[in-house]
Amino acid sequence: MQTIVKYFIAFLLSIFSHIILAQSSDEQAIRQAAVDYMESYYSSNQSQMENAIHHEVAKRHVVEREGFQLLQNMGYTELVSLTKLDGKKYAQLPDEPLKVNVEILDIDGKIASIKAGTNQYDFYDYMHLAKMDGQWKIVNVLWDQKQKN
Repeated sequence: MQTIVKYFIAFLLSIFSHIILAQSSDEQAIRQAAVDYMESYYSSNQSQMENAIHHEVAKRHVVEREGFQLLQNMGYTELVSLTKLDGKKYAQLPDEPLKVNVEILDIDGKIASIKAGTNQYDFYDYMHLAKMDGQWKIVNVLWDQKQKN
């Protein structure tokens, strides 16, 4: 009987360690997608952006114009094209390396929510990612300027 209990405990530990390793692997891949997204603009790396975002990505920002608000939209083509610009030209500290801060807010199965920002730009992004074909891709981005204290 004790042998059966030992095997059962070993089996449970194996399952839990597999779950923890899978979650850790997902967290790492989610962080990497966000880093690739942020770095691609800064370093003008088009393939890095393409790797981070889904082909149907939507990036949005609330804009105020002449007394009303609207959502400004960007998609895959525009995001990839913007990497052709010299992103360091707009950096706050162009002589310092880019530091990306990624806060994972939630992971549930094949979807995740994160908040990301950098030391170089005065905006932050809330992102939704989806795990498709084994890869985490950014599918939605809602961004805004950082509030000045």
